[in-house]
Amino acid sequence: MSVCSDSTSDSGMYQQESASGASWSTLQERLRASVLSISSVIAMPFDTDRSGAHSATGFIVDTEKCIVLSNRHVMGPGPSYHKGTFFDNVEVHLQPLYYDPEHDFSFFRYDPAELRGFTPKAIRLMPEKVHSGLAIRVIGNDSSEKLSVLQGELSQLDRNAPKYSRQGDDCYQDLNTFYYQASTSSKGGSSGSPVVDVEGDAVALQAGGNTRSSSNFFLPLNRIKYALDYILRGEIPPRGTVQARFTHVTHVEAERLGLEEAAAVQEGVCMEGTTGLLTVNKVLASGPADGRLVVGDIIITVNDVAIPGFLELAEILDASAGSNVRFRVFRNGQFVTVGVDVQDLYSIIPTTVLKIGLCYLHNMSFHHAMCSSVPVSGVKMAKKDNVFIPTGELNGCNVIHAINNRPTPNLDALMEVLRSVRREEDILVHVKDYDDPRNESVFTTHLPTAGLSVRVFTRSIATGFWSFREFDGLAAPEPTSCPKPLDIATPATDSAVDSLSHAVDAVSLECKDPIANIKRGMVHIETRPICPADGHYFVAQNGCGLVVDKHRGLILCSTRLVANPTSNITVTFGGVLRVRATLACIHPLYPIAFIKYDPAQLSGGLMDVAIGDINLDYAEDADAPKPLKAGDSVTVVCNTENSGLVVHKTTVSRRQLISTSSCELCFNQRFFNTEPFMLSSGISATGSEFGVVCGDDGEIRGLWTCVPGCDHDEADVGHIGLDISLVLPIMRQLQTSDTAPDGVRILDVEFGYLSFSKASAFGITSAHVNAMTQESPNARSMLKVTKVLRVRPAGEASLEIGDIILSVDGNVVSRMDDVSCFYGRDSVDLSIVRRGEEVGLTVRTSPLVGSNTRRVIFWAGSYLQEPYPQVLQQASHVASRVHSFMFDKGGPTVRESTLVDMFVTDIGDTPIQTLDDVVMVAKQLKSTALEEFNNFIANNGPYISGKMPGCDVTVRVVRINGEKVVRSIQTNDHYYPAWQLTRGPHIDDTWVFELL
Repeated sequence: MSVCSDSTSDSGMYQQESASGASWSTLQERLRASVLSISSVIAMPFDTDRSGAHSATGFIVDTEKCIVLSNRHVMGPGPSYHKGTFFDNVEVHLQPLYYDPEHDFSFFRYDPAELRGFTPKAIRLMPEKVHSGLAIRVIGNDSSEKLSVLQGELSQLDRNAPKYSRQGDDCYQDLNTFYYQASTSSKGGSSGSPVVDVEGDAVALQAGGNTRSSSNFFLPLNRIKYALDYILRGEIPPRGTVQARFTHVTHVEAERLGLEEAAAVQEGVCMEGTTGLLTVNKVLASGPADGRLVVGDIIITVNDVAIPGFLELAEILDASAGSNVRFRVFRNGQFVTVGVDVQDLYSIIPTTVLKIGLCYLHNMSFHHAMCSSVPVSGVKMAKKDNVFIPTGELNGCNVIHAINNRPTPNLDALMEVLRSVRREEDILVHVKDYDDPRNESVFTTHLPTAGLSVRVFTRSIATGFWSFREFDGLAAPEPTSCPKPLDIATPATDSAVDSLSHAVDAVSLECKDPIANIKRGMVHIETRPICPADGHYFVAQNGCGLVVDKHRGLILCSTRLVANPTSNITVTFGGVLRVRATLACIHPLYPIAFIKYDPAQLSGGLMDVAIGDINLDYAEDADAPKPLKAGDSVTVVCNTENSGLVVHKTTVSRRQLISTSSCELCFNQRFFNTEPFMLSSGISATGSEFGVVCGDDGEIRGLWTCVPGCDHDEADVGHIGLDISLVLPIMRQLQTSDTAPDGVRILDVEFGYLSFSKASAFGITSAHVNAMTQESPNARSMLKVTKVLRVRPAGEASLEIGDIILSVDGNVVSRMDDVSCFYGRDSVDLSIVRRGEEVGLTVRTSPLVGSNTRRVIFWAGSYLQEPYPQVLQQASHVASRVHSFMFDKGGPTVRESTLVDMFVTDIGDTPIQTLDDVVMVAKQLKSTALEEFNNFIANNGPYISGKMPGCDVTVRVVRINGEKVVRSIQTNDHYYPAWQLTRGPHIDDTWVFELL
């Protein structure tokens, strides 16, 4: 049975009149002042909850203390914030006062000053009125529809707790309690609804439902009422546990397990008026019941009290927290008495979160341990990122149990280990994957100097809010910026160049074999993005690159590795020395990028690392290597998925025009006006993401690189070959300048091929064809404009769809590279054929700026940056230089997901045109009470409102298609402070984090 707590069900309209004669309309009028629609945002992934927003229901149970009852999974055990709305549209902020550590209920509190004259009413909790066949009504916000009323009839009162499911992850599971069942067909939004009888008294709490049927499940009110009594007195309800899960079985099932009725009665089992007994279903290792209770035990008595159901067991365990109880059980045909220590349940409920960048760590929780059948020990990764824990290293449910060979049974132990670690220093991490308990992962990681803040969040028992403090560990790296290389003896032969761990040769840097020289220039690259940028998520990448200028420290690689420009980059030379690097440039037209390292990091240690002396320093006025053509024999030096560096001889099969499309969800980089070469065979499309293509003489003729897809489609579009001449202009600029090059310019159109056989219809004459074939004897087609990327102002010369290109600056156009891009040229003279006539035009070129993102701002849960090239190419109108491209699932804008892929034009009353405007507004809107609020929460001071530091603000945006949108959001400066990530103008500048 598939059940989902977020997909509860209620349907129908109960129209009978109560036995007392009061009409349903009268009852509904009274209850409408008691039920709230709850809007919840789970700010951080925690325990078995993910971050995100959802709608639910709650109802008032005490007007004097302003207490609202709802589900545990509505509040969430981690940092969260909530708002309640009454039927009359009166809004209140809800303070997360208390959630039960085991069962699915929680209590909120509101500030009566926010009611503005509205008088709410409380619903009585009357668990004693429950009986089978009781007519009920579920009053809530079914499917987020305000005050939906659905009818049903309680048909089962002793159901075991439902098992909820969520694809791809575990989720919260209630245990050790009965549930009621009825068919009400309620859906999402009904969670937390009161289940009332015809007199308007609550008899149960809506909790979940079966998504494949109309069955719904309700939590009994007995333990809710027990907890409420303590809450009203300002106390914490005592809760005890033996870290075991019990299930209810019928008397018939107990007999099948060997327990005879006469023997059970003699031992003290109460048979009359009961439907069964409790059995032990699961015992957690290292818990109080481990070695004392055994799965399959039938519970007879506890402390000589008969235990016919969960309520009697819970009362004894809660009253015995911190002491020992006697279990009388039936086991293997015998009655056995065992003593079990009762543990305080709150002691195994995590209350602290370590947030490292976008990685969230906390103690292993009781519920997660119960779901995974593991001990309550270790540090769970509630969410992995790529700054601390690369996502490529791990899958499934991961728990850190050691760092640097020091055990980390809890978060305090882990933080103590991290206090002795410096940034950039390698950390050895031992991780258990409880989806594969037979194995564990052991890998190294490090925390780079450039990254987001590291904070510790701690839950306040008194208020339910979480205070924060900056983590006092992770010292700055050593003054010497380069890691020490391994002391490895020089190999006796050059055989070491046959694998990725070659390149250690302190004797000579010269190599006569050009292929071996290229292999010496191949390095391993790892990238870990700090945050989303340029429409890309923060996914770690690794692959190969080629050192093209060892004196300048320039490396050529695939765009796939650095598609996210906020990446922390490390380069490994010869498998023995790792150095930091920065992104120098992403080519805006071709799928290649340059990164830069400091050459000084490769010397001065125990040895010099040998790097191949790659010579691409062709004079600008000299002939670079000619483009490869079909049939040419080449040698490819590339990396493969499993074999390291390999050398493969093949031939060029053809040249083919490519034009990729951009994903509507993330605006990935487009590639167009490119005519790469394809290789015949022998190189795996998925196993080789970067390589060098050499001619028969060993001269570098081209590059073999992948055309990356987007984050929504992990499969690459394909692999292509690029002539080396295409990258030389950018490389020359990087060799002479410390700033990112921006001289790539295009004609604002896309080209396609028109065969000679169809050319005459466009007005192409034999003279035109003869001129082209004299320039390129193998030519059989001409270039035609197929798409206009930007409409130019009226009166400005421009190309039109259908134009045929004859020449550029007097040179006959015979191939795509002649018109694909221009470097540093503001205009070009074109000869074209338009509507059958030859025309001369002087056309201005437009800059095609590469990914030169140097600033990302995080405000109100949204990521903002300047529009990147892919956005500018698709936008019908650029309304501002501030583009909202992504949002955090726990942030204030999560409910306004339409504020994505838009240009921000106004925040409040302030017009927005630049990122500086956003910074100014963010500082103006920042709550002045933030520090006071945080200190108040950290000291467990009393608080009677759910309102957190922040403000209501109107945001105006313009969609990519030009549509204007207005949204109102409420910022949250406590859980989601504004910050910016900036990088200087130079190619070797690093990212700097700053709170606004």
